[in-house]
Amino acid sequence: YRFPGGERPVMTIQLDWNYSVDQLNLTNYTIEEINVGPLRALRIIGKTASEHCQISLHLSEHAHVSVFVHYAGTLEQACAIAEGTAEALEPSLPRSSD
Repeated sequence: YRFPGGERPVMTIQLDWNYSVDQLNLTNYTIEEINVGPLRALRIIGKTASEHCQISLHLSEHAHVSVFVHYAGTLEQACAIAEGTAEALEPSLPRSSD
């Protein structure tokens, strides 16, 4: 998705039914545990300076959804957009009983 009026930022939403957030390869990333609504989530940013932010929400022991925002100008702007999108998306996400 590209926001109206320009090329940047770029946002991607990925639903993954094969891996939980605990199974992600997070080498070279800084991770902060957060909550998005009632869901456990991770704020994931690169260890090097960037303007990219990822919010990954735990859906089950085998599933997660991630919101990626790239080229937002600053890391803070990227995370604000990613978190706001994750919060808006959360009520519509599928849930598992495990």
